[in-house]
Amino acid sequence: MKKLFILTAIAATLASCNTKTNTGTAAIAKDTLTYAYKATYSSDITVPGNPVNAQKVLLMWKMFETANIKAMKPYFADTVRYDAADGTHFYGPVDKLLAYAKSDIDGLDSMRFDIVAWQSAHVNDKNEDWVNIWSRERRYPKNGKADTVLMQENWQVKAGKVIEFNQYLSKK
Repeated sequence: MKKLFILTAIAATLASCNTKTNTGTAAIAKDTLTYAYKATYSSDITVPGNPVNAQKVLLMWKMFETANIKAMKPYFADTVRYDAADGTHFYGPVDKLLAYAKSDIDGLDSMRFDIVAWQSAHVNDKNEDWVNIWSRERRYPKNGKADTVLMQENWQVKAGKVIEFNQYLSKK
């Protein structure tokens, strides 16, 4: 989970550093700076990465939000890793993950995501594709008080399928 937090911070930094020339094409200068830290995961990241990956992951978010859990299955690999913000770790078959997701959504009256930003990124030296999403999640449980949290998730996509994702939350 630590490596993905670092990846997210780096990707966000790189995204903010992209500049455009007058012709509208991205001008990426070779980084010759010396930094106070060395990335333990990678600092060789291209942003944006493949936008189709972001499209798929955001569609999955919409499916979860609308309790359409079964429709998510084709977007996942057969085996998935999930690291939740509460420290829960899951690694196993997608059917078990989707059963967990269904039990989570079944406990709600409704929910809504307000997407703040998303970003697709490619980690060049590891040949990995990631989608990072920042949002506000509003949960309305059947029994209990409504809750809003700020959320950041990182989704790894390999061969068009999600193989891993992790989550960070902050109370608003």
